[in-house]
Amino acid sequence: MAESWEEKAELIKEEAFSKPLKGVERKAQEEGGEMWKKITDEDIREALFNQSVQKAPGPDTLGFKAIRFLWD
Repeated sequence: MAESWEEKAELIKEEAFSKPLKGVERKAQEEGGEMWKKITDEDIREALFNQSVQKAPGPDTLGFKAIRFLWD
């Protein structure tokens, strides 16, 4: 059972951001899709913090407010 802030954040991270399926990275490379490697943490932060927290959550049920809260 998670009791500390760090343990709770880690559980949310594991559940909300699962690891890619095996072979997905290799398939993307075979098809020439390597642009994702050029995305920086700053690009992600900018995209995340430029969205309204009033938007409806996606299929993972996490809204931007929750993701922002866990960003650090």
